[in-house]
Amino acid sequence: MSERNFGSRTGTSGRARAEEVHIGHIKDVSAVLRLLDELREDLNDAKAPTSTIEMVDDLRIEARKPKPGKDVAEHLMERLSDRGLGERMKELEKAFDALF
Repeated sequence: MSERNFGSRTGTSGRARAEEVHIGHIKDVSAVLRLLDELREDLNDAKAPTSTIEMVDDLRIEARKPKPGKDVAEHLMERLSDRGLGERMKELEKAFDALF
């Protein structure tokens, strides 16, 4: 029987990877997703253009990535700010900063 060296990344269950999942990150992502859901709902109620809602959806996709791209998120938030969502974006920017 050969021995395998799985390294220090696997825990006793063989599934958990410490550097990939941690509670703080999950809470940060949850906060961002909550804000994006609220924004999307408000945009739907206001009958905002589809392109604006799609940008919110793109931000949601970016937030769910294990390592979200700061440049992508900043670009999308800047475009949303240009559409009259400046005040709402400040709160979202603070939440996104915790992800980077």
